[in-house]
Amino acid sequence: MAPRNLSEQLLHDLGEKIIEGKLKPGHVLPKVEDISEENGVSRTVVREALKGLAARRLVESSTKVGTVVRERSDWQWWDPDVIAWASQSNNSKHVLLQLTEVRMAIEPAAVELAAKKATEVDLNRIKECYKKLETSLGNEEEWAKADTEFHHSILAASHNELMISLIKILQGGLLHSRIQTIQSIDQEEVLKRHKELMEAVCSRNGKLAREKMYELLTRVGQVIEDPNQNKIHTSYS
Repeated sequence: MAPRNLSEQLLHDLGEKIIEGKLKPGHVLPKVEDISEENGVSRTVVREALKGLAARRLVESSTKVGTVVRERSDWQWWDPDVIAWASQSNNSKHVLLQLTEVRMAIEPAAVELAAKKATEVDLNRIKECYKKLETSLGNEEEWAKADTEFHHSILAASHNELMISLIKILQGGLLHSRIQTIQSIDQEEVLKRHKELMEAVCSRNGKLAREKMYELLTRVGQVIEDPNQNKIHTSYS
């Protein structure tokens, strides 16, 4: 990740406080000069950060009241930063479950399309990514990376630009989801499930691929809901 400049860092600090609930809807933020002094940055930096929050619909400004935190229903939830902040908050469980529900609405359809539309190049890429997942067994950091690449390879094979773009938006949340659940999974069982998904796509069995993806995501939700559940038969995506 590239280093953040001062306005980006302040944007993230304030954004995380809003998402965390430390700055609740209706809360009036301090004046620009006060935020400037408190954080040791220029007023220009503060104004840029506040513009970023406003663009994500986290705050709104008026000449009479000042800068006010907006209701959660107004937030731009599809913004990558908002999703990332929410997925790392103390209330991340609720957000990650919602994120999994969104995935369940999209990814089973995407893998079914992949089974139908994948080129030979796509299928070879999916197989390569599965091999990386296989060799990463036992290494949590490498596993998370390989798992991401595997799912991306199948998504790319759907050749549906809207689905691909939407999942990319969710990237920050998905990364945190993987990090949070990796301690609560049986990697060998998960690998088996990923192999079944890969084989279904590569054999162009769209119905089976959809079923396997849905099973994976169902188990993801169960692990997020209860990380301490028995690892046997637990799957991960």
